[in-house]
Amino acid sequence: MLKGTLFYIIGASGVGKDSVINELKNKLTYKEGFIFTKRFITRPNSDSAEKHIPISNADFDFRLSNQLFALNWQANGNAYGIGIEIEYWLSEGLHVIVNGSRGYLDIARIKYPQLKSILIEVDKSILYNRLIGRNRESKEQIEQRLKRNEQFETLDYDMIINNESHLEIAVDSLYQFIRSKASSA
Repeated sequence: MLKGTLFYIIGASGVGKDSVINELKNKLTYKEGFIFTKRFITRPNSDSAEKHIPISNADFDFRLSNQLFALNWQANGNAYGIGIEIEYWLSEGLHVIVNGSRGYLDIARIKYPQLKSILIEVDKSILYNRLIGRNRESKEQIEQRLKRNEQFETLDYDMIINNESHLEIAVDSLYQFIRSKASSA
């Protein structure tokens, strides 16, 4: 039986999800029973806010075939995985915070019924401007990302956090939600 809660944070690329998660790390501690996962991703680390574990396609496939991922999905031309160690952490009563995928949410909910989904969002025009400002993708790729984002507008989330104004407001909202759900677990 899993005693901890899995907090599954999701949102479109460009909504500031990584920034919110990084700031949240300053508020939630291991001593209080919170642990943040790193994702395995089949792309190199860059100057982006998320520091992940880069992995080759062959290594990813090896880990997948040996059931070393608790969660895994494909998005935007890359493979993503969350290590199986979260099973142990949850069974020990730790509250696990995952940077997840909206496209994998339904499968994650089946595997972890206690999962709490948190969507980080911004208005479409703000998202477009943030993606343009990153200068990492062509306008066509950005348009594809925006269309993909529309697919997930009707999903049901436990919490929706708007990250259009000050980062601290979004972080505080997420912090309050996680603290309230972890204390009731």
